[in-house]
Amino acid sequence: MDQNITRKGPAVIRSANSNTLSDNYRDSLAIAYQFIGSVIPKIQFSFCGREFTTPVMVGPVGGFNKFPDGCLRAARATNEAGSLFWSDYHDPEAWKNILAEGIPAIRVIKPIKDNDRLIQEIRYDTEHGALGYAVDFDHGITPYGEFDEQRGVPFGPKSIDDLKKLNEASELPFFLKGVMSVHDALMAREAGVAGIIISNHNNRFPCTVPPLRLLPEVRKAVGDDLIILIDGGLNTGYEAFKALALGADGILFARDAAAAFVKGQDEGLKGKILQMTAELKGAMANTGSPDLQHINHECVIKL
Repeated sequence: MDQNITRKGPAVIRSANSNTLSDNYRDSLAIAYQFIGSVIPKIQFSFCGREFTTPVMVGPVGGFNKFPDGCLRAARATNEAGSLFWSDYHDPEAWKNILAEGIPAIRVIKPIKDNDRLIQEIRYDTEHGALGYAVDFDHGITPYGEFDEQRGVPFGPKSIDDLKKLNEASELPFFLKGVMSVHDALMAREAGVAGIIISNHNNRFPCTVPPLRLLPEVRKAVGDDLIILIDGGLNTGYEAFKALALGADGILFARDAAAAFVKGQDEGLKGKILQMTAELKGAMANTGSPDLQHINHECVIKL
C-alpha cells in the first residue's frame, strides 16, 4: 500500500502542518515590557464557580495513560499545582476515579453521533461532580470528508439545534472545543454555550489559521458573552501571557504537559505548571498588569 494513503485518506502533507503555522505565528509575537508602573500581580483565576491559583490548565491528551494510573496521577498533580484538569475521553476508569476523589476537572467528550448517548455521558459528568462538560465538535467529520469514529463509536457533525439540545442537558457550563473560525464562535454564542476553546487540535486539519491569530477577531465578535480558552503550543508562561493579552480568559497546554509527565512523572507535571505560572506572573508584573481582569492588552507586538 502507498505509504501516503491511510484508511481515512491521504496522509497530511507536512508542508501544510498547522502546528508549524501556529508555532511560527506565536514566535513572531513579542512582549513590550513596561517597567514604569510595575506591580506584584494577583493570579487568582475564577472559573466554573471555583477559585484557582493559575489560568494555566492541563488540556486533554492521551500521553498520560502510557503509565500506570497516569491520567489519575496527572489530575492529582494538576490539582496540587492549583489548576484544573481537562480529561480526554478514552480512559473512563481514570475519569471515574478523578471524579470520585473530588479533583476539579472537565472531560472533553467526543461528538458521538447519537445525541441521546452523548447526553447520557453529559448527565454522568453532571451527577458525579464534574465542573463542566465539553465536546470537541471538530471530530464529527474527518479531514477526508467521511464520518469519524473511534473504537467503534460513530461520531457526527453537530448543528446549532444539536448544540442547543446539548447545552440544555445540564446546568453545568458547556464548552465547545475546536473552534477555528469567527463563524463557529458566533454559532456557539447563539447556542448558549458558556465558552469555547480555540484549538487546531494538534494538526488535525492542515492549513488552519494559527489560534493566536484568530483570537482577537473572535473576542471582538463575541465580546464578553463567552469564556474564551485557547491551546496550540502554548508551553511557557510568556506564551500564556500573549494569549491573555490578545483576549483569552485562560489557556490549555497538552503536548508539553504530557512531555513533563513522561520526564518527571507527577512532580514533573506539577513543576511545569508552577513554572509557567511564575513566568506568567513575571510577564504580568513587568507590563503593569495587576490581575487577570486587567491584562495590559497593548504590550503584545507582531514583529
